[in-house]
Amino acid sequence: MKRCSDVFWPAAALAGILTGCLSAPKPADTMTPWAPPPQARRPDKVWSGVRGQPVDLAKPLALAELADMAMRNNPATSKAWNDALAAAAMVDQAQGYFLPALTATLGGDRRGLSAEPDSYDMGYLRYGPGLQVHYLILNLGGGRQAAVEQAMQTVYAADFAFNRSIQDVLLAVETAYYGLVSAQAGVESAEANVKDAKTVMEAARQRLASDVGTELDVLQSQASYDQSLYNLAGAQGLLKTARGRLAQALGLPADSAIQVAPPARDVPDAPAPRDMQRLIDDSLDRRPDIAALRATVAAREASVKVVGSSRWPSLYLTGDLSHDTYDIMAGNQFPDRDWSYGVGLSLQWLLFDGFQTLSAKHAAAAQAESAKSQLRQAELAASADVWTRYHDYETAIEKVRFSAAYLKSASAAHDLALDSYKAGLKSILDLLDAESRLAQARSQSITAKQEAFTAMAGLAYATGLLEKSGSAQTQDLFSISAGKDYQP
Repeated sequence: MKRCSDVFWPAAALAGILTGCLSAPKPADTMTPWAPPPQARRPDKVWSGVRGQPVDLAKPLALAELADMAMRNNPATSKAWNDALAAAAMVDQAQGYFLPALTATLGGDRRGLSAEPDSYDMGYLRYGPGLQVHYLILNLGGGRQAAVEQAMQTVYAADFAFNRSIQDVLLAVETAYYGLVSAQAGVESAEANVKDAKTVMEAARQRLASDVGTELDVLQSQASYDQSLYNLAGAQGLLKTARGRLAQALGLPADSAIQVAPPARDVPDAPAPRDMQRLIDDSLDRRPDIAALRATVAAREASVKVVGSSRWPSLYLTGDLSHDTYDIMAGNQFPDRDWSYGVGLSLQWLLFDGFQTLSAKHAAAAQAESAKSQLRQAELAASADVWTRYHDYETAIEKVRFSAAYLKSASAAHDLALDSYKAGLKSILDLLDAESRLAQARSQSITAKQEAFTAMAGLAYATGLLEKSGSAQTQDLFSISAGKDYQP
């Protein structure tokens, strides 16, 4: 009697040979990093393709040029486009249900015959090609039409998702573009603050040299000057970050030397009064993401009919054709050949499958209801999005107006405080306070303009109007009459 080990080790060796003697790599313990083998690091052709993209960054780019560049390079639109292509292929697959299935065969077998009591033995080899056809003529449950409808609605959903992905990219580009413009203005503002702080510091030193100032005035102005340099360094860092963020939106490496042209206009126009109910309703009819969810609901409803159709009878056309050759291996007969063919109708009706079809139909119906709930949730969120972004834009425009007035008054107050300090009519604290307010006003003006441009792009996105000419599309929204004769 053989021991288990006598059988186990040869079997294990055979299994190792069949599997190539491979073992799954894993870290040695919880404290030692895993050392990957050379074959674990594969060359990355994707990143080399990103690096090799032909882009012209020699001149400052306007927003429209940046949008075109993002449409070519950003992988988000490429992914959505391929998803749409995959969904379109599903329609072709579903339409294949209307066509017959043809199967070509080629086979052979070796057979022997032994007959008693005459002890007649014969052996022969049979081989030859064949053709089989299987065609669904009719399904009383409407499964074929429902399958095509399901696939078509899935395509609609993918196509609408592709359109929304374009708007996602454009929104990211516009937001990053205005962020970079704002960061550039922030550096200029910080440099102006440094210049003002240096002027105040020199004025304090001149007063000290004339024996009308104090050492404390010089130290306080020096502190303000040092603080302005600190803020300038922060603004320069934000500029670099903003440039990297725009590069990502464009689908370029973060270290790309991107230069941007200033916006075509200083600030966006103020929004016209609108009928918010009409604006929200029109936006929901226009937005691609909502349309995609509505198509998904229709696809889920069609899937219920597809699953339920298998509970109904189906009529099939069947046929076969074969040509066989016989080679007699024993006996006195000669090789023979024959043709065989047949055609018929087959009515199939699944009477019971352990409630699998019924359960699948219940699951499909529940998924359809889930999709409806998701659509309702998205529509409510979209209505809130339109409401919020409209009033954000409205507020941003007001802040631009007030920040401009604040900057004008703060600049005048700073100039007056500087002249008064030089004349000995104001203290250094009054001058530093005016300097601080001027710096704050500059910062608020830049922030307000950025918020206005960003809110404009966000409103166009929320209403489904964001295109390559996003600003113009938003302007079109504001120029639309809110009267009863308006037709979306």
